[in-house]
Amino acid sequence: MFVSQVEPAKSFATATWVSVCGATCGGASAAERVALTKFTVSGIPAGAENVKATLDLTSARTTATTLSARAVTGEWSEAATVWTSRPQSGDVIASHSGFTADRTAELDVSSAVTGNGAYSFALTQDDPTTTVLYSSRETGDRGPKLTLTYTTGGTSCATLPFDKPSVAALRASAKKAFGFYFPPFPVSIDNKDPAKDQYASWLDPEGSNGLYADRGGYLRDRPRTRPVRPESTWRQLDFEDEIRQAIAQGLDGFIYEHHTSSDQRWNQLPKLLAAAQAVDPGFKIILSPDFPTTAGASDEKMVSDILLVKGHPSLFTMPDGSVLLAPYTIERQPPSWWKSAQDKLAALGMRTSLMSMFIYWNGTGKTEWDPYVVGHSSWGANRPEVTDAFRRASEATHARGLKYMAPIGFEDTRAKELHFWEAQNSSTLRGSWKAAIDGKADWAQLVTWNDYGETQQAPSKVRGNVLADVNTYYATWFKTGSAPEIVRDALYYFHRSHKAGAPYDTSKQTAGRFTIPAGPGPTDEVELLAFVKEPGKLIIKQGSDVRTKDVTSAGMVSFKVPMVAGTTPLFQLQRDGETVQTLESKTPIKTSVTYQDMIYHAGGGTACAG
Repeated sequence: MFVSQVEPAKSFATATWVSVCGATCGGASAAERVALTKFTVSGIPAGAENVKATLDLTSARTTATTLSARAVTGEWSEAATVWTSRPQSGDVIASHSGFTADRTAELDVSSAVTGNGAYSFALTQDDPTTTVLYSSRETGDRGPKLTLTYTTGGTSCATLPFDKPSVAALRASAKKAFGFYFPPFPVSIDNKDPAKDQYASWLDPEGSNGLYADRGGYLRDRPRTRPVRPESTWRQLDFEDEIRQAIAQGLDGFIYEHHTSSDQRWNQLPKLLAAAQAVDPGFKIILSPDFPTTAGASDEKMVSDILLVKGHPSLFTMPDGSVLLAPYTIERQPPSWWKSAQDKLAALGMRTSLMSMFIYWNGTGKTEWDPYVVGHSSWGANRPEVTDAFRRASEATHARGLKYMAPIGFEDTRAKELHFWEAQNSSTLRGSWKAAIDGKADWAQLVTWNDYGETQQAPSKVRGNVLADVNTYYATWFKTGSAPEIVRDALYYFHRSHKAGAPYDTSKQTAGRFTIPAGPGPTDEVELLAFVKEPGKLIIKQGSDVRTKDVTSAGMVSFKVPMVAGTTPLFQLQRDGETVQTLESKTPIKTSVTYQDMIYHAGGGTACAG
């Protein structure tokens, strides 16, 4: 927020932008504007070393101004503070000169951060030109952030609540886990500055020449950003980064939807295979060939596309040496069509096996496919009430003597279509893994790794590594047969940025509101997913609304409470009356919005990451 000397009694708490300007702002006199921002720091362990605190500010305009950060003393609140009641600020602790629209400036405020606690900063300047920054309340993740890094005992602090087995130990399991990779949404599409790249355009309501302006943009999230890569091999290097992320989660490979196209995003399979070979030859790629769906269509192009990577060592093969194909919605062509295509591939020196991937299958019927496939799978776990069907499907598949690959879903939200299915915070994700484990599935696949137009579980801008941490926990359980022992406390939250029925600006979101095509209606809840190493008390604070839950044993606990609009949730773990860990949501819950955002935001981790 900011306060203005020109309007000394006015609150600017709900302003879309944060303004900072000198005393002679705009050529006037006594016209200073000062911005205020506050943070709660928690989880820095005793003995932490090399603590660094960085205040990240994203500019909405390009200006040649110099802005300074000063420590604030005294209490203040966003809603009540005006110029005449503003808190006192101290000496300059960090400055930055020159701001570029939509780029983040970093101010080193380490000297003011001495450990866990509450910290406030005033942003001031002498320049008469206004520096305009994004507001945390109105612009969410582009608002001011305080980033902390540190080491403990000379080594990095552990960020998982359990001790993950080695890659070799997990890979030795007969059970396998994969991520479905959707080529149109790689880490970077154009290797441009993230503030100006294609993802930035898709997230901007006015981007893409305003094509999606009537619904607030094409996307609501994007992959975690990276600087522009100078290497000509940047696409392969991006794949290498994603492969490392997948391996860290316990995945054995990607299922890659493959076909060639005039859109170059679809033509990168050779680079993905090369990346897998470079990072870890044990990380394998299953082909999910795209194919024509009209009756009697030729399989010629599909066959030629598959043959492009014939013989590559990073392709996933069955014990008999055949290359596995796992086509999405395989039932759009009959088994005989697929057998004919396999015969053609075999005649050209490429033996293949087939795994079905039905659009939805609960374990009944589909027996006509059994003689043609090595196993069955199903697509889409987008709401918790359907997840148990995949346990039944696994049991039915095993009764037929075939393998089963369980789908692991988190949510399905499509801004482009104004549709969403109610995932109930982390319930769908946890229910999907439970069905895979209880049904003794042979394999599992994340649906999807990176389809940002519908659903994704890769590390992202909005959710960070939260899904990665939860998936690592379950993948370890799935492969080892036992739930990992919790040896470090970790708090994670899941909630939307507003209630499903919150008012939105109908003059801008003119395409109508988001609707649910199937399943129950929306739920407006805040969830604390806690991994606790011993009993304690969980607390969720939303303004004056405080809810608690006693935890009587170590393990993972889901604690949900009704969402309270106009608050920023705060999560705590206490033992014996002492606060062990505190986590503040990075997503304020708004009372009204310009555009609806129905994806679940998430954050948190251990004391190191939270």
